[in-house]
Amino acid sequence: MELKSIKRYIIEIYKLERKYGHATISDIACLLNVTVSSASKMAAKLKKCGFVHFQPYRTVTLTEKGLEIGSQLEHTHKTLIEFYQYIGVKEEKIMEEVKEIGVYISPEVTTKIKSFLETRIKDV
Repeated sequence: MELKSIKRYIIEIYKLERKYGHATISDIACLLNVTVSSASKMAAKLKKCGFVHFQPYRTVTLTEKGLEIGSQLEHTHKTLIEFYQYIGVKEEKIMEEVKEIGVYISPEVTTKIKSFLETRIKDV
């Protein structure tokens, strides 16, 4: 199972859970542009890894382990959005870019970008 794929699923489940209290397989499939069958198979794999609670034809929620990763990924995404705005990336491109790169950025790099932004914004 590819780490970036796991992270993509976890961040989308995290967002859905924060908005609705849970995620559904159909919502996950729609957001990730995959089939319901593929999303269901991945949810089963994520359950085996201890990232989600899931029963077929029911909702998906993150475990503590999944919530921790989701929270970190959300922090990374917010930091990247702020960074892309700072360097002048067009607003309509930012979310697309962040979705692509956000799953590759380590917590260490996120911290360094955040620190960079804080010093630059303070200096303005």
